[in-house]
Amino acid sequence: MASSGAAETTSPYDKAWTIHASIIGLNMGNILFRGLELDQDNPDMVVVTGLTILAAALPFQAIFFLINSYIREFDGTNELEYVMLERLLIICQVISYSSLIGIAILMTNTHYYMGTAFIVSAILAVLFLRTASNQADSLSRMSR
Repeated sequence: MASSGAAETTSPYDKAWTIHASIIGLNMGNILFRGLELDQDNPDMVVVTGLTILAAALPFQAIFFLINSYIREFDGTNELEYVMLERLLIICQVISYSSLIGIAILMTNTHYYMGTAFIVSAILAVLFLRTASNQADSLSRMSR
């Protein structure tokens, strides 16, 4: 049964905003705290690699927030501009989600079991998401 009330008024942009805010918070926390733990004379290069991936994703996450806000608040975009901005949003989303590779590297470096559990659960989550999306799409087509 579908939920009612405020959940129905939540737009895909609001959901994407929340997901990316969580990812950027996770990334910033790791960059800050794991970065402070680095030995300046002999840094662990695996940790540096993971943090570098997180740092590389930050500008794309910021661009995502800017484009998302622009699309939501400005109604004067023409069709071509809207399509271009949507494509840029998708690119920024992919790069943002790719930063989870850095998190996996950091977790694996902390302990093999933590990294393995994170990677396996991330793969399962993506598979579940794809399955649910495909089923929702099929049900949507059947109800038309």
